[in-house]
Amino acid sequence: MAELLAGEKVLIAEDHELYRDGLKLLFEEINPETRIYLAGNFPEALTILLREPDITLVMLDIRMPGTQDLDGLKEIRSRFPTLIIIVVSTLDFDTSTRQMIDAGANGFIAKSTPKQSMKRAIAEVLDGNIVIESEREGTDFIDLSQQQLATLRYLAEGLSNKEIASRLGVSPLTAKEYVSKVIERLDAANRTQAVLIAQKHGLLIDHLM
Repeated sequence: MAELLAGEKVLIAEDHELYRDGLKLLFEEINPETRIYLAGNFPEALTILLREPDITLVMLDIRMPGTQDLDGLKEIRSRFPTLIIIVVSTLDFDTSTRQMIDAGANGFIAKSTPKQSMKRAIAEVLDGNIVIESEREGTDFIDLSQQQLATLRYLAEGLSNKEIASRLGVSPLTAKEYVSKVIERLDAANRTQAVLIAQKHGLLIDHLM
């Protein structure tokens, strides 16, 4: 399996200091000569990436100050198409991890993953594999379109059909149809239940309890 070479650069973008320091120690064990950069929020992470374009790998917690939902991951992937990105998160849901991979992550590692398993997963991603290191098994996967996900996020914010229509740039009648479709797709009885079901399945990354 591939390993980080001496002098290769890694960015750890994580707002929790203890976990950030833990990842730093992990990479120092993998190769003491790895050059490690630390960021506690998304703007700081982006600044480092722009300043150090030869960074090999980013360990990214998507729930950081300065970004929402998958926007930070998508922006990094858009700006740095060849960069290796591994999401490290507590959002260990089958649905949300697939969204992360679809948004451009090369891998996902749950924060509860044991150290040796995490090292192995990092090596596999460096080898060019898409890796999902999850503690959950057999979770149900609910696939929603981007339009339906946007509608769902607005439902979670408590917006009315009229407000959703304004945000999506459609008529109130069309917005009502979108909301009905989302409720039906989640097999829910109403808007509130749809949001609760979505939270359970990891569909609402910024609205998980």
